[in-house]
Amino acid sequence: MKYSKLILLFSITIIVVGLLLTACDNRIVDPLNYIIASMTTDENVIFSDGDETTFATIKVMIKDSDNFAVFGQAVQFRTDMGYLTPAEAITDSSGIATVQFHDGNAFGYATIEAIVGNVSETIEIYIDGLPPQDVSSIGFDISEQIQISVQGTGGTETFELVASLYDSSGQLINQAKTVWFELLYAPEGTNINNVGLIDSTTSIAGKASVNINSGEHSGIVTCKVFTYTLAGGIISSTKSNIVVASGITHTVEFAIAGHSSGIDMGSGMWKVQISTLLNDIEGNPVAAGTAVYFSLPDEPEWASVVAAAYVNNQNAQGDSLAGVAYSYLTYDGSHTNDVVSVRIETGLGDIFEGELILPLQFPVIDIVAVPQHIDWWEIPNPSPYYQSTEIRITVMDGQNNPIDNQIVVFSTTLGEPLEPYPPDTGDPYTGLTNVIDGEHGRLNKEVEFYYQECPPPGTAPPGTTTGSITAQILGTQTSNQITIILRRYID
Repeated sequence: MKYSKLILLFSITIIVVGLLLTACDNRIVDPLNYIIASMTTDENVIFSDGDETTFATIKVMIKDSDNFAVFGQAVQFRTDMGYLTPAEAITDSSGIATVQFHDGNAFGYATIEAIVGNVSETIEIYIDGLPPQDVSSIGFDISEQIQISVQGTGGTETFELVASLYDSSGQLINQAKTVWFELLYAPEGTNINNVGLIDSTTSIAGKASVNINSGEHSGIVTCKVFTYTLAGGIISSTKSNIVVASGITHTVEFAIAGHSSGIDMGSGMWKVQISTLLNDIEGNPVAAGTAVYFSLPDEPEWASVVAAAYVNNQNAQGDSLAGVAYSYLTYDGSHTNDVVSVRIETGLGDIFEGELILPLQFPVIDIVAVPQHIDWWEIPNPSPYYQSTEIRITVMDGQNNPIDNQIVVFSTTLGEPLEPYPPDTGDPYTGLTNVIDGEHGRLNKEVEFYYQECPPPGTAPPGTTTGSITAQILGTQTSNQITIILRRYID
């Protein structure tokens, strides 16, 4: 009896275990009758990072025709891009086969196929270029001062401001990021990208740029650049050494090279350098490159000017000066000391005029005295006790052009110059060249010598001495000298 019960209990146990094994789908069934109940991935996007940092886990559930999970079944996997590990997986007790999908340096949509028996299923995973990069710092590429000019002045009126984005290792961020530029302080009219005080752009290869455009006023510009981290934090940098300088031309000062600075062009013509200093209303030099057009409004036949110039062009020595435009004036040397009107026009059409005095070039001075000696034969009675000589001066330039209106300064070791002939300089020791007897560049000067300046006659009369008269062209080192002999025959 006990034996029968034992046999019955064993039989029941076998039946229960069989039923359990059947329910867990570990039965041996022909794979041709299997189905792929599901195919899933935990990541729809991975990144082409060239390693196994990012991957997708793919799970496939296999069931038989009775909808029971299949245990221990091999499932084949294949892909048209990237690679799978492993390429074949065995289902677990839940009927699930698991593999990992890697990018393999590929890029784009990959189709992964699972195959069991004569059935298959596919799923798509996108391989993106790079994993998201986080911005750690941002900074402007140029640390030096940036200078632009007020609109319409002819100088540089816009500047491309560039900022760089870096990750935590100091490498440029390769992925596109939205970057904002904002003017915290700026002169009226200054803007970003002709939009306003703030504008955004998208970085390319770690670089973001906008154009800073000037307005009609000068001053300091402070610009902030910023972007956001993946966590939403702000990363920023500020640049405050941007200057909108060099406003519209307000004042102009004309100048011409000095004496003996010209170039001998032959036929009595000289070429000299002229310049004009252009300042804005704040007294700052206008922008380099501002167009300047020279002209002679009176249109003299004996002078011409090189018209085209610009601010900060080079002078004859190859140098330049802020706010200064150089040009060349050619003139007939016979018009030395004449006044010539000069006009400039700027890039905005403003007109300014000035006057220049044409400088003397490489002067020479001829001097004669009539008479060259003075004799006292008797004591004057009544006075005067003096006699005079006439110093005759001719001033010419280096090409023998006679020079009018040239001041000549006289000095003498004896005697005393008389008041000048008209035109009166107001000083007896000076004179002004003019036209005398139809000759240009002439000056006559009377010098008086006194009886007492000559020593009395000795045992061998007459008593004799000399006086030297020097004539020097004012403002130059050019001079000439003549000696006057004094003779006194009576005591």
